[in-house]
Amino acid sequence: MKRISTFLLLSCSTLSLYAQDFAGFRTSNYAGVNSVFSNPANIADSRYRWDVNLVSLNVGVSNNQLKYSLGDVGNAFGEDTLKSQLFGQSKGLTRALVNVTVNVPSFMFNVGKMSFAVTSRARVVANVTDIDGKLADKVMNDFSDIDPDAFPYTLASNSNMRIALNAWSEYGVSAAREVISAGPHFLKAGVTLKYLAGAGSGSINIDRLHATMDVDEAQQDTYLTNASGRIGMNFSGINMSDFKVEDVTRTTGRGFGADLGLVYEYRPDSEISANKGLNKYKFRFGLSLVDFGKIKYEKDMSRSGSYAINIPANQNFYMSSLEGVQLDNYNTELAKYPQYFTADSDNSNTGYSISLPTTLQLDGDYHIHHSFYVNVGVQLALTSGENKPYNTQYYSGFSITPRYDGRIFGFFLPVSYNALTKMNAGASVRVGPLFFGSGSVLSALFGSSHQVDGFLGIRFGGLQKRK
Repeated sequence: MKRISTFLLLSCSTLSLYAQDFAGFRTSNYAGVNSVFSNPANIADSRYRWDVNLVSLNVGVSNNQLKYSLGDVGNAFGEDTLKSQLFGQSKGLTRALVNVTVNVPSFMFNVGKMSFAVTSRARVVANVTDIDGKLADKVMNDFSDIDPDAFPYTLASNSNMRIALNAWSEYGVSAAREVISAGPHFLKAGVTLKYLAGAGSGSINIDRLHATMDVDEAQQDTYLTNASGRIGMNFSGINMSDFKVEDVTRTTGRGFGADLGLVYEYRPDSEISANKGLNKYKFRFGLSLVDFGKIKYEKDMSRSGSYAINIPANQNFYMSSLEGVQLDNYNTELAKYPQYFTADSDNSNTGYSISLPTTLQLDGDYHIHHSFYVNVGVQLALTSGENKPYNTQYYSGFSITPRYDGRIFGFFLPVSYNALTKMNAGASVRVGPLFFGSGSVLSALFGSSHQVDGFLGIRFGGLQKRK
């Protein structure tokens, strides 16, 4: 438990940003090849003849406990602050999401009525779900920091407490075109096929833990007693306790994925319908299925296993037994106590498949006047880790983004709500080849937010000529 909590703290302190990828900018008609990641149909009839993304980075962290303001963000992610605010004794179930996306050189181009894109990016997604804050607080603190009056502590959890991480690279080929053109009604369709190279995954889950934690003042230690439940670990590739940057480039899992998309546009002015240099719609509606696919990993059996927990009421399992044990070595350590942790008979050397964090994206865009637009987006999370704790997932939510979207300059004001961090407001800018922003910076500036996020990127392309 101490290493589980430490892993969360390291995630929150070293990766200091999170939001929906490229908040605001992703709604732009001038996002170029980057628009393919939210809907592959977007590149059909693009404002660019060709476009290249040199590099772009979106990175962040969000949670349901810790809040920060812009003035104290430097101190908000210190280890002591995280312990007290994420795992304080008055806290309930903690949830957190770490999300990192790096888009490396990608490009799109047009051939007649068809548009194509070749993309590559690296991604890391980590979830912390339903970790009992009071239990974590007692496990993480040294015995000298523990309040004896808080014991005994009874835990009766009917949820699946879990931590899961997946790191992978993906290489995609996209194709899109207009498939229907009937008066003012236009329909575009697109598909992206992706090869997935898994760098590694790791998960640990404690399911339906019922236990009592108490203090042995004579031994200066805390212990578990009268405990039942299950604990499971799945690891492959990256060693979480000895992580190296070059580990991300290794391939230990493989799979295939796809993105599917449709975009309907209502173009009332038929005189400009053939002008590729102009935005021609009055209203646009997009529908896409994003991140559909799986990565197959082989278990590292030295680090993976599952156990039934059975600590009788008249016996104690002292928490110091796990002192200094690395997260990747929990399987070996628990096997030393077969009287309390009974290994499952199916702990065999088999593979397991991790689903990508699949979402259904709905997008409505209204052209107000000239270069002014307003966008409404909805994200529905389709992947869950409830039954497969090694799965990572996003959260459902919606956003409203008014924007100025010119050929050279764009300004975006995304306001969003999601099931994890609730309401957030941000701002982003596109000027020439540079784009940057955050989906929560205004919330942090004028109040506080459960998330910190930001992005930065450079891209360039050849605009369609105006007629």
